[in-house]
This record gives sequence, structure tokens and C-alpha cells, in this order.
Amino acid sequence: MGLISSADLPIIGYSLPIWLVHNTPTLPGPTTIYPRYNDSTANTFTFTSSGDYAPAAAIGGGNNAYADFAFQVYPGNGGWYNQVWDNNVGRRSGTGTAIGDLARVSLYANIDVGNAPHPGERYASTFLAILTNSIGDYHHFQTTNDPTPNYSQPRTFLNNSAMARFEISGQNYSSGAYNCWRCLCHYQTWYNDNKTLLRIINLGGLSDSRSMIVIRGLCLIMHAKTGIS
Repeated sequence: MGLISSADLPIIGYSLPIWLVHNTPTLPGPTTIYPRYNDSTANTFTFTSSGDYAPAAAIGGGNNAYADFAFQVYPGNGGWYNQVWDNNVGRRSGTGTAIGDLARVSLYANIDVGNAPHPGERYASTFLAILTNSIGDYHHFQTTNDPTPNYSQPRTFLNNSAMARFEISGQNYSSGAYNCWRCLCHYQTWYNDNKTLLRIINLGGLSDSRSMIVIRGLCLIMHAKTGIS
């Protein structure tokens, strides 16, 4: 039997996928990010300076160690006068928009690690950081609420310090023949106003290109229950 809210609306769970694409002038496609460090510095990395936010790669011929991924279509804060003023044909109206009922997000990524097949787990591995911007704040990539930046306060995805450095492993074989989707977060609370992109930084950790990554797909999933209000 279906659940009915106090507003006499059926409560229905749904997921809204938001695909992310590499934020470049060229057509999107697989995105290679070379590691920032080719030694154990990555194992204990923390954000401390401006150069930590847009670093160059240690290997890869002068490439960056990060890439920005833009939300193609992404709803921001639901309270900025964005309303539908009638509810004919089942439309959500007023503060009862589906966006107002959003609750949680998940992030899935299709990432190859390294430059070849390999014999076992963590033979090809790296540490990643995922930041997000906030275009209405003093600093897009720091949470500092002051004109003077504090580089030890990265604006991590989900506002979660665990996104400042975490490890993944895998392999890169035959242009993605054995790649898979990874769950980078599942059903987590996130306030999404003023955000337009994610920045993924490849911190590295190994002495060669086994810490290189190729991102073939990113999908943010917004979970909610419509009909509550």
C-alpha cells in the first residue's frame, strides 16, 4: 500500500542522475590526470598553500594534476523564488517542489588507475582529493569566511574531511575494457547551493605512472522522496 503525506500526496522515492563532464572548451571524453607526487608525500598530504588547489603533475610532461568537472544540469538552492504557482496535472507548486524535498546524494565514478594490467591489488593505486567550488563565497575552494584565505580549510565535497585524501586502486587495460563504476559516496547529505563543479586532484603516491588515472564517467545521483509537502 502506498504512503500518503499530510498534504494528501503519495510519497514516492526517486533518484535524479546528474552527469558531470570535464569542464574544458573541447568535447568531453576520457580525462587523464597525472599524479602530483611520485613518492610517499601523497600518503600524508594535507592542504596548506595556494598551490595545493591547482597543482602541476610530477610526471606527464607538464600536465596538471587536477581536472574540473561541471554539472551539466544541476539544481541549486530551492528557495530562491523558484516556484510553480499552480499544481494542475500533478505539478509540484510553491515550497512543495521536488527540489525542496531533496535529501541525499551519491557519487559514482568510472576510473582507470595506472598504465597497464598488473598482478594484484594496490599495485596501481593513488590518493585523490575531491573539492567543490562555491561561487557566492569569499573563496571558491576554501571555506574561510574572511577575505584572507586560509589554505588549510579546503572546501571538500560533502563538506567532509574524508574527501581531502582517500585511496583508490585499479588497472588500465585495453582502453577501459576492464574498468568499472566505483561508489565514491552513497546517500550522503549535501547542501548544493552556489556550486557549479567538482575538482578532482590526483595526489599520486607511486614512483611512476601507476598512479595515473583516466576518468571515463562521473554521475551524481540525487535521492529524494517526492510528495512529502
